[in-house]
Amino acid sequence: MRRSYDGDDAVDESYLVLTIGASLISTLGLLANNAAVVIGAMVVAPWILPLRALVFGSLIGDRKLLFRALITLATGVVITTLLSTGLGLIAHGNGLLIVDSFPEEITARLEPTLLDLGIALAAGAIATYAKVNPGAVSSMSGTAIAVALVPPVCVMGIMLATGKLNQAQGAGSLFSANLLGILIGGIIVLTTREPYFREKLRTQNQSRLPLLIALILAFAVGEKLYGRYQQHLYTVKRENAKERIESGIRAFLKQRTATFGNNESLELASISFDWPDYWERQRSPQLQVVVRVTDPTTPSYKQVQYIQDRINEKIKTAFPGLKLQMQVQRINVTIVSGRDVILESEEFNLERILRQDIPQSSSLPETVSASKAGTEAPKITAE
Repeated sequence: MRRSYDGDDAVDESYLVLTIGASLISTLGLLANNAAVVIGAMVVAPWILPLRALVFGSLIGDRKLLFRALITLATGVVITTLLSTGLGLIAHGNGLLIVDSFPEEITARLEPTLLDLGIALAAGAIATYAKVNPGAVSSMSGTAIAVALVPPVCVMGIMLATGKLNQAQGAGSLFSANLLGILIGGIIVLTTREPYFREKLRTQNQSRLPLLIALILAFAVGEKLYGRYQQHLYTVKRENAKERIESGIRAFLKQRTATFGNNESLELASISFDWPDYWERQRSPQLQVVVRVTDPTTPSYKQVQYIQDRINEKIKTAFPGLKLQMQVQRINVTIVSGRDVILESEEFNLERILRQDIPQSSSLPETVSASKAGTEAPKITAE
């Protein structure tokens, strides 16, 4: 087993070529918002090799193997960061990368959560298991996809190119979580499968120290990811609550209120919510109802207040403590109908009108305005 790890920690031509290729493919795929290309870069990336050597060197206490694996991995990270930053600068300079609207493949890697750390633990365990069990080699491609080390580093480089340091830190946190998860998952698998490694871990400080450092770093990263997980959980619950409340309110307004249900002068156009985000969750959400009315006094303030109170009564059972503030946006609608019958000889003929000369001294109706040059067609507006 020791001999089988000799090639995994080397910075050779194959490692450099695959790292450069994976970095270019991943960065271009992120900029193009192409998920299939990004997945292909995950398969090409060779970083799982020094990571497995790092796991093995940690357990047997081989410092030379441990440091070589760290240098190999750090070399790959530096190359990828430089390439992605350079491509990000080029894309940003050419207008391909817009700061305020990053592609979805990039934004998905800016806010990692504890779920990502759990995925990395499982992926690291499978990658190490495939090393010690030849029958599991066929799962390596899927493991490489699950590990996903290169794309977060590419996103970090792109964010550095655009000056978004906070977002770059988020992508770096995802890479750190994946790296530490793979390391800890691999150590768990080896110590569980082989009594020799359990004995090493029990008796030698050199074997325990790397695991202890990895656990401390994973705890520090996990604490940050826990806050993002809470934010993600809040968002999921908020979207679910919005959908349930919106459908219930729409049915309530149309079926249970005379103001919105059987009123010919009022038509319910849309319902929308202004829900606070995770950082403003103490603020009450606002419900906005957009209606089209022919009577500008409908609905009245008292009607809106009454309906708001009824809605809050209905939702307090399913959502304790939640109170909605209702706002109604009235869009006045004017009904226009033709009353005069136009004779056939007086039918509107746009081509004939455009050929006529308009006298400068003639007084035109208020609904018609001519251009200053007098050469363009008159603009006809109706209210």
